[in-house]
Amino acid sequence: MSFIQKKVVFMVKTCIIIGFGGHARNSWFNAVKNHPDFKITGIVDTDSELLDNLNKFGLSSDIGYLAIEDAIQSGNKPDLAIVATPIYTHHVLVKDCLDNGINVICEKNMATNINQGRQMLQMALDHPELCTAIGTQYRYFKSNWTAHKYLHSNDNQIGNLCFIRAHESFNWPGLRQGWRRWLQDLNLEDQAIHFFDLIRYVSGMDIVHVKADVFIPNFSDWQGSSTTLAHLALAKPEDFNHRRRWVWCEYYSDWQRRGEADYFWEFSGDKGRFVIDNKYGGLHLWLYTDEDGTKWDEDFYPNDANVRDLGKNAEGMYYDGQSVILEQMSRGIDSGGKMQPDTNFKEAFKSFAVTMACIESSRTGRSIWVPDYWKDMRAEYP
Repeated sequence: MSFIQKKVVFMVKTCIIIGFGGHARNSWFNAVKNHPDFKITGIVDTDSELLDNLNKFGLSSDIGYLAIEDAIQSGNKPDLAIVATPIYTHHVLVKDCLDNGINVICEKNMATNINQGRQMLQMALDHPELCTAIGTQYRYFKSNWTAHKYLHSNDNQIGNLCFIRAHESFNWPGLRQGWRRWLQDLNLEDQAIHFFDLIRYVSGMDIVHVKADVFIPNFSDWQGSSTTLAHLALAKPEDFNHRRRWVWCEYYSDWQRRGEADYFWEFSGDKGRFVIDNKYGGLHLWLYTDEDGTKWDEDFYPNDANVRDLGKNAEGMYYDGQSVILEQMSRGIDSGGKMQPDTNFKEAFKSFAVTMACIESSRTGRSIWVPDYWKDMRAEYP
């Protein structure tokens, strides 16, 4: 079943947010409030003082709970739970939701280690009637969606994709605070899944081969790695064992970069290349005018605001970011799980696995074959 179809309006769905820290309050809380299909009916958190003061957020303290089981026992079982707690708690809280028949969106990263992620994947496979999603909403920002659509449409003028350069580096000292200060590989355990998911989504391929170095810059006093350098190989399922057909990627991510930020996403083909241009909203194109690519014309391809061809919401605004995940979740719940959000656990596990492969590669000095992480799962993976 496809999301690109006329939406049928069902009853408003109830939603409980598990973990009401800064990210939940500043992002998911507002996203749910602004989506007409969902109503927030509960907040779960271990901070009892926060729960006693939910009125600050326009909520009654009567809907504050210390555990999702407390909400269920009080007769407040939601249609959807959003898990926005520290990463190392995700696998247990997701199990609490799925075991109780609750659809779930889990914040990124999926889990702390590959075994926890595999457990979450198996839970989702065991409950096909429920919808799952990971909060990798970067793929639904307009410029990233435009890059994906451009490559896979008749508008593509750069030809067959052959090489990617992905840089996502900046200086954000505040990241090494709160629960994140305990993470051993902060960059990879937390936000890197966004970037690997983008590489996979825009290219339409899986990352199958990883060789990475993960480290703390020699000027830093952090106790967890902030920087990742990796060479990645991408392939379609039918080309996993055809190295000659792989697409290669140079990946650099750094949370302690000094000076100016380095955001650079370049996709090169045999007939041209483009860079995602977030400043002006679209793709900056270089189109080769001779066979050897020594001459070229420059062009610009503007953003397509109709993300995932979902159309506009009730307020006449196009969906983007987290609102796309919520819209897909709403339609998926109405379908009884027959339609799954794009970032469902089976799909998201492949992006999560790359973060784990980078860590394993750095620690062992070996190249990692990523499909080995899912080869024995009960799923129709290639």
